[in-house]
Amino acid sequence: MLPEGWKLSCLGDACSGALQTGPFGSQLHAHEYTEHGISVLMPKDLINYRANVETAAKISIEKSEELKRHHLKFGDILFSRRGDVARLALIDDNSKDSLCGTGCLRARPSTKNFAGFLFFFLQLPTIKSWLEHNAVGQTMPNMNTEILYELPLILPPLPEQKKIAAILSTWDRAIEGTEKLLANSQQQKKALMQQLLTGKKRLRGFTGEWKKKTLSNVCQIKTGKKDVNEGCENGEYPFFTCARQHTFSENYSYDCEAILIAGNGEVGKTHYYNGKFEAYQRTYILSDFTNISVFFILHFIEFFLPLDISKEKQHGAMPYIKLGTLKDFSVVTPPIPEQRAIATVLTTADEEIASLESDLSRLRQEKKALMQQLLTGKRRVTVD
Repeated sequence: MLPEGWKLSCLGDACSGALQTGPFGSQLHAHEYTEHGISVLMPKDLINYRANVETAAKISIEKSEELKRHHLKFGDILFSRRGDVARLALIDDNSKDSLCGTGCLRARPSTKNFAGFLFFFLQLPTIKSWLEHNAVGQTMPNMNTEILYELPLILPPLPEQKKIAAILSTWDRAIEGTEKLLANSQQQKKALMQQLLTGKKRLRGFTGEWKKKTLSNVCQIKTGKKDVNEGCENGEYPFFTCARQHTFSENYSYDCEAILIAGNGEVGKTHYYNGKFEAYQRTYILSDFTNISVFFILHFIEFFLPLDISKEKQHGAMPYIKLGTLKDFSVVTPPIPEQRAIATVLTTADEEIASLESDLSRLRQEKKALMQQLLTGKRRVTVD
């Protein structure tokens, strides 16, 4: 049963039939793209429900005038026409006046419906499933205006649409603000690592000489011994594999302070752990540290090992880390007191990043739950 005042509809009716594909290939050729000009939005430019005009291809103003019918206005909703057909974006002040590209479809809501509400409604998991299920094509899913027209909607009265969109936009602004804070914190930590871990910037009061060593000089390096099937969802002990997040095991083989490094999969991904744990056979275990701050070496590896891996990949090598690579890995260290001070600064930065990541995850979950309630009428809003 529909909530009182809500009605069944479809996207075509909500847009009064104003659904438009991008220009055909015969209308816009590859040689007509330019370095600067009017942005032409393609599916790749629809990221996290936003249209990124910076990454978009460009055409001249003169050419864009020939394609007037494909110009985008504020409030248009742009869909990917092929591949990930559930990818979409709302055209805002940053992306208005760009063009709908060949691989996209444009929906222009009528004045009887609010674009912001439709935009949030189209993000529901049920809509994503509908689009994927109704797309045509076996090799690559494709969408067309006829299919998109029939996309089912349930719509409250216009004032309620606007109120719901305003509430959810508040969450979007909070999420966007937290994303920016997180990106800034990550960039600041990267700059700190570049300065502190190379000695380019010394912390106040420290003047001692830095010394070059190999990783095998400061710790023991070995690999885990367990198969990936050792993982168990309800296990008591962390089981470190080559994935981004550890799983669990009912058993443990190690009980120590350790740095764990993924040898393949998420190559170079590091974890710190102190206690009982299990490890996969392609995970490296660094332990028994000598004359080194564990947290200093953790940050040093996190910063410099990915750089080494990236260089090797550019030469078509190192899809995985070899034991010899780690043993010969160069480490440049100041005296222990400065190591500890540097580690404290970088760990504090990590804690700030972790806090922002937690805030971001919480906001996204709150928005998701709120969308499910408001966009289906399970929770009603009061309209002034």
